[in-house]
Amino acid sequence: MALTPEPADIPPVIIQPVSPRQIRQALTATGLRASVEAAVAASEQDVKDWWEFSTAFDRLHPAVVAMGAALEQPPEALDALWALAES
Repeated sequence: MALTPEPADIPPVIIQPVSPRQIRQALTATGLRASVEAAVAASEQDVKDWWEFSTAFDRLHPAVVAMGAALEQPPEALDALWALAES
């Protein structure tokens, strides 16, 4: 009898979208906000509009993934950022 569940028995972790306030507070708390805002300012207008006018931020959105890569943040760090934002 196995004491640990098989990987197929473990439901995937679902990371919920967070509000603009939540993500900005989490970025401030982790010291990443200035870097993100500088990267957004240097980006094309679509990215600027996404950052300014989004009503929610999805962890797996292509812009989030790209921003994480540009700032050399591994996926685990982004997951932790979302967990902080949710708290």
